[in-house]
Amino acid sequence: MTSTVARLSYLRFTLAGAYLCGILICWRLWFGAGRTFPRAPIVAGLPSSLLAHDYLLSILLLAALLLSIISKRPGCYLVAVVALTVLLVVCDLTRLQPWVYQYVVMLSLLACRRSRSTEPATSRSTVGASQLVIVALYFWSGTQKLNWSFGHEVVPDLLAAGGIQLSPAHLLYLPAASVGIALCEVLLGVGLLIRRTRQLAVVAALAMHLLLLALLIAAASNSVVWAWNLGMMAMVVLLFWRADCSLFSAELWRWRGFDLAPQVVKIVLVLCGLLPALSFVGWWDMYLSAALYSGNTPIGVVRVDERVRNQLPARAQLQVFATSRDELMLPFYEWSMAELNVPPYPETRVYRQLARQLCTLEQGPRQIELIVKERPAILNGSYSVSRANCPDLSLR
Repeated sequence: MTSTVARLSYLRFTLAGAYLCGILICWRLWFGAGRTFPRAPIVAGLPSSLLAHDYLLSILLLAALLLSIISKRPGCYLVAVVALTVLLVVCDLTRLQPWVYQYVVMLSLLACRRSRSTEPATSRSTVGASQLVIVALYFWSGTQKLNWSFGHEVVPDLLAAGGIQLSPAHLLYLPAASVGIALCEVLLGVGLLIRRTRQLAVVAALAMHLLLLALLIAAASNSVVWAWNLGMMAMVVLLFWRADCSLFSAELWRWRGFDLAPQVVKIVLVLCGLLPALSFVGWWDMYLSAALYSGNTPIGVVRVDERVRNQLPARAQLQVFATSRDELMLPFYEWSMAELNVPPYPETRVYRQLARQLCTLEQGPRQIELIVKERPAILNGSYSVSRANCPDLSLR
């Protein structure tokens, strides 16, 4: 049986390695060489020099990740990884992808643990908190998929992209099957939580990730998620296979003064276990609530006229399409995927921020208009559409 300390060491290698792979797969998101997709800084008015040279922070991030793998005392490098990631996300919210959020939370847990700490209570708290991150991820990911759009749009599109053609008769059962898929993911989280069902849940999780990985590879879609799936498989085995730690243990929840390390389970419970519930009322961001591939997020496009299209960067021009009404539309999702290999951060406020930067190309009235398909209704997929031209966007 693998010791708790060894599990944490292997977990550190896995997290840092998966993070490195993710950065390299979508390197333009981090280094900005030749990038034309607009940044979405969290703080307005950041110095342009910081935004233009944030690739230096990315180089330091890569170095810190490498050193956290090879160092025998990785604590300071883990802290550096977390701090540099926060700075880079402040410079561009698009970098706060779901996998980045998960890795940083889990690396923060390891950073709170003292290097070479062999204190059983501290190590068990760190393992328990890491387990809770994974449990919450499965639970909320499945919960987010319990909506009309997942079964009627996301799953059919994903199957079609993977070359799987269903007959009309089978398509009728796909929405019901999609509900089953979402519930299975919820139950995976619950199964990992309970010690008696944990081994079976680990096997089921590995099978789910292999199936999803095969489908994404067949579709040649979102390659950065391939590395995330492989990393998740390794993490599930490391944290749950033949692991004695129970999240129901009173020891994990006991107050031990003001030492941060033993309190991490409580912090993670709030951050990953409870706050995602607020996403359903718009008080917590969707990408912080495991909503990737859920069909439960807003979608933003920009209507442009011919003169503006001709001024767009080459990669953006390739993504422009004409509607049945001969309107030219630039979808943020396709542009971001083509250039950065990640989706845009799916929040209306971010779409407004991106569109404001495009408004610098406008030379006349109503040449640019942001159109946002807001989050669809859970039960029937109905949605509202908001529109804003450049003067409206300037009002923030």
